[in-house]
Amino acid sequence: MRCIRRLCLALAAACLLSGCSMAPAGVDELLRAPQLTGEQSQVQKALTAYLGEAPQLKYPTQSTGGPLSPFVFGDWNGDGRTDAAVFYVSAAKGQNVHVAVLEQQEGTWAVTQEKEGLATTVESIATASIQATGGTQLLVGYASASGEKYLAVYDYQQQTLSEVLHESYSQYELRDITGSGANDLVIISSSQGEGMQLKLFTAESGRFISTQQLALNPQFTSCEGLYSSLGEDGSYYLILDGQTGSGVSLASAILYYDARLQQLGEYAAITETDLYNATQRYSPLLRSQDIDGDGTVEIPRQIDTGGLGALTVNRLSFIAWMDYTSEYEQEKSFGVADLEYGYYLELPEALKGDVMVTDGDLPDSWQVRSADGETLYLTVRVTAPGVEGAGYFRLGNIGAQKVQARIGSAHASLRPAQLAGGFVVL
Repeated sequence: MRCIRRLCLALAAACLLSGCSMAPAGVDELLRAPQLTGEQSQVQKALTAYLGEAPQLKYPTQSTGGPLSPFVFGDWNGDGRTDAAVFYVSAAKGQNVHVAVLEQQEGTWAVTQEKEGLATTVESIATASIQATGGTQLLVGYASASGEKYLAVYDYQQQTLSEVLHESYSQYELRDITGSGANDLVIISSSQGEGMQLKLFTAESGRFISTQQLALNPQFTSCEGLYSSLGEDGSYYLILDGQTGSGVSLASAILYYDARLQQLGEYAAITETDLYNATQRYSPLLRSQDIDGDGTVEIPRQIDTGGLGALTVNRLSFIAWMDYTSEYEQEKSFGVADLEYGYYLELPEALKGDVMVTDGDLPDSWQVRSADGETLYLTVRVTAPGVEGAGYFRLGNIGAQKVQARIGSAHASLRPAQLAGGFVVL
């Protein structure tokens, strides 16, 4: 029931923030911005005039670092002027997403090319500047209602939009993995009975050229996340989160580019002989991420016991965020994850191994106490937006709810600012 309540509150908050009513709405309505910018409005008017009808704008469902917008601006053809691309559905053109390219002509926007996409939903949009002419290519991830996903790479030259790459995928990453100075494209294919496959595409003559295919650990049944991570040596590694054969847990693998062999291969962690088993965790929320903002992606390690302290609340788990590519200081953060409400709170290193985590006195609250349970260090709770309490301070928000904390007996390592800075939504 709590999960259902959280979902309803989150959707209600999305509606309020986007200015929409509580009438039935799809994802696009919930994600729609309250008001278009002047440039976006001009592009939309030009597209409407071209189509003879008002299109339904298609917002990407996942962010690749930029805004979740159906409008993308860039110099697609390398002529030094800004162009626009718009993703939409038109009643006259069927259910699939279409993409239109517009250029500025005599001070106004005009559609120069349009193309039908590969499915009914836009999952992600990215750009890559790999052309010798200086133009920019569009990478668009499409998703169908049945779950298939396709990645298309578009090139725009001489007012013609061409699809230069078309691949099925589960995850992809755009990054200079090979050290060539240009973006490489790594695609993880969906599992089809033979295990997952990695494909590496490198930039050559303004195109992505397939240079490697690699079979991944057959114990992975699907790829749930792919992230580029900056190593201590200045090169990038790939962190892969995969669902295991049991279907109820995640584990991770690390890939690196061997410049001598000019191939991607699996990285052997410095202190772990079996990274797959060492990184197994039992919640889909526990995905790898850059937990401390230093450019390195850490892998969460779920620990129930073993020197971290005692924990008696089922929905909570001790988590250590690990950098397995580092020789020193591999544990980057230690704390508690609430796997029902979906957040992580970093705890001071001084409390590690000397605490007991128990249920709190209030609903949806928990407490950090001394190992013997006698001294109350910290209380954390999830509340409605308008609820206040003496001594409580804000850690962050979960949907329409907020997470608060209150420090109990003074402990030198517990400070409101540090605790709020260590709050992360999973």
